[in-house]
Amino acid sequence: MRKSVLVLLAAVLAGAPLFALDPGETELEFNGWVRYTNKATAFKVTEPSVSNFMLERGYVRLSHQWAPHLFTKFTVDIFGSDKYAEGATVRIKEAYLDYYLPIKDFNLTAGCQKHYFGLIYSWDYTNPEKQLADDRGIVASADYGITLNGFLPSGLGELQVGVYNGEGYKYAGKYVNTSPELLGNLRLTPFGGVQIGASVFSNESDRAHYKNDQSKGTLSSDKKKVFLPDTANKSRFGLAPMLRVAVGPNFSVTGEYIGYNYTREYGYYKADSAASRKVTDSTRQVSTKKYEQSGIDVMPLLVLPGRKVEVFARFSMWERKEEHDGAMQVALDKSFMRYGAGFNYHFARRPSGKPGAAFQFAWSREQAKKEGSDPVDTFIAQLRLEWNRVFGNQ
Repeated sequence: MRKSVLVLLAAVLAGAPLFALDPGETELEFNGWVRYTNKATAFKVTEPSVSNFMLERGYVRLSHQWAPHLFTKFTVDIFGSDKYAEGATVRIKEAYLDYYLPIKDFNLTAGCQKHYFGLIYSWDYTNPEKQLADDRGIVASADYGITLNGFLPSGLGELQVGVYNGEGYKYAGKYVNTSPELLGNLRLTPFGGVQIGASVFSNESDRAHYKNDQSKGTLSSDKKKVFLPDTANKSRFGLAPMLRVAVGPNFSVTGEYIGYNYTREYGYYKADSAASRKVTDSTRQVSTKKYEQSGIDVMPLLVLPGRKVEVFARFSMWERKEEHDGAMQVALDKSFMRYGAGFNYHFARRPSGKPGAAFQFAWSREQAKKEGSDPVDTFIAQLRLEWNRVFGNQ
């Protein structure tokens, strides 16, 4: 029994798949989140700024193992959205092919796939809120690209290197930079119960689809510039070291640091302040501004005997700096401390051990660094519903 637990724990820490399809088999899978969200200032839950029920996620996955070396997956996300009259929409979340290489335990993945940055690709939503890099818009959880993925010998860890669009799965075509994102991720399991690693990405954007349109844009506060809708983020660089420590099969602590910086380029015209938006020089000007962001995220998790109940806490800090007059200054209204806790109750699990039907509850409080800012409390109550069915080769 002890050996089985250790093998299971090592596989989870390494991110190794415990179950795979046989050649010719097809798997249909559904992941759904029916969520209630209440967001209010300083526990004023009866006077919330947000109070709604929503289908937050409706993943429908179709996977097929063509041969021992060839696998495909396609996932659509059907979710609630007030951007459309129907109150819902559909988005592609995964569409990729895995080709297993002659190198043992290595494969190439091409298409819309996981984005291997920090904890974002392994975030299993034990805490129903987003991973920090995803929450802050640093990177998306999935993106279009090509990656090399593999497990290191003797269970030492895993490695991913890839080339992505860099904009995430929500953007395609004309909204994608001509300069791709380069990414690498390494995780090591030096001994049982400990995983350490780091991710890094770089994206030298050269997107230049400027419209040169004088009729649009935003007037600067001094009314001497008309900023155009052609903002581009250049020299994007992100770094995310992580550490996970498990004490036996029931308790773990996971943490990561995120560092991110970039330069934003603004196109603008000079304007006549007396006549506000009247352009006095039709030559497109350029100004730049540097941004630096960093944060930490720590989550302890306790799984009670029987695995029906999971209890977690979470602590996060985030700091955003912006360039003003050649110096980097902290944007206090966009920097914060966040903490909270929650639990999951599993009515049923799938044979693989993954969630089947569960109730999730999470509370978090966010306090901006700006003096006089009121804390914001968010309560999430969610039904998490998942199932899968494997069809054999007929």
